[in-house]
Amino acid sequence: MRKGLYSLILFISLLLFLGCSRDNAQAAITEQVEPVVVEEVEVSHESMDSALASAIAPVVNLYEKLVYLAFNRVSQAPMPLYRFALSEDQARPGEPVSVGLGTEDGMRRYRALLFDSRDRRIARAVFFDLDSDPIDGGFVYKAAIIAVPSTALVGDALIRIEVDDEVIAELPFTISEREFHAETIDLNPSASALRTTPDPRRTTESQQLWAILNRTGTEVYSSGPFIRPVTSTRRTSIYGSRRLFRYSDGSISEPAVHAGVDYGVPTGTEVVASGKGLAVFARERLITGYTVILEHMPGVYSLYYHLDNIAVEEGEIVEAGQVVGLSGATGLVTGPHLHWEIRVSGENADPDAFLTRPILDKDDLINRIRDEDNS
Repeated sequence: MRKGLYSLILFISLLLFLGCSRDNAQAAITEQVEPVVVEEVEVSHESMDSALASAIAPVVNLYEKLVYLAFNRVSQAPMPLYRFALSEDQARPGEPVSVGLGTEDGMRRYRALLFDSRDRRIARAVFFDLDSDPIDGGFVYKAAIIAVPSTALVGDALIRIEVDDEVIAELPFTISEREFHAETIDLNPSASALRTTPDPRRTTESQQLWAILNRTGTEVYSSGPFIRPVTSTRRTSIYGSRRLFRYSDGSISEPAVHAGVDYGVPTGTEVVASGKGLAVFARERLITGYTVILEHMPGVYSLYYHLDNIAVEEGEIVEAGQVVGLSGATGLVTGPHLHWEIRVSGENADPDAFLTRPILDKDDLINRIRDEDNS
């Protein structure tokens, strides 16, 4: 009995001593624990329990003091310092906005979420590094690109920044007003069937496409501005058009949104990359025909639909202005044209917005972050 009790006390005390710093242990122990002597006499169960309680009481007190000190030390640890900035504090539906983040803790996963005035999440993006090495006293600069959806509610909004699902900032933002064109497109019997008949291939291809467009890499191949993929300026449909399809039987489709720009060019027209990027997709699809998708920076993609042929291979680094294929009339079309589309973290964005300004102005965003710290 005596040997087992002493062993238990010694074991618990050793664990507690090893689990805390020497300074905290010395601060916690204000009086020496006297050794417990158990005489070899017959005792009742009640007196045995009392002796055991008395013996371990000092250890329990020590444990409570050390837990208190450890808790206060953790709770008083300084939180990482953050700085934030936006490339602009307002944008129209379809336009991009860059979100900048400066942090001392660059190893964690950060996200930017766009919420409308009804507190509905309408877009999101993952932050990526702007610099590979910490600068400015250990700060790491990151950026995320968000596209305001073409269907976004106009008015007050906010961009919420999270790290590991913890909200660390909410930045005021405004979604400005914008009007979109409406159109009705007549489809012949074959095009009607292509759009309405269930097809496992179409479902599989749609899943594959979304898996690509929602993927966020780490490389910045091009920060823009982009160039037009064809020299022609003739457009047969514009970004954000509210569409209805009239099928060959006279029925009308559910409303849809045109996610890109259609250039009315004849079959065989050269189509070039709008910016330097990685070819992540170059093959035929049921609805979009011969298709090329380029990744330009984390979460930002350009898409080229209905090509007559493809001139690049998946995995190839494509330069801005390099021919990616010839225009055609493959897939679901009513005539020869090029459909050019930009996607940002899965959300369609107005291609024209990428022709007039950079996707990401790294130096400007870092300067805004620094200015925010000094304001």
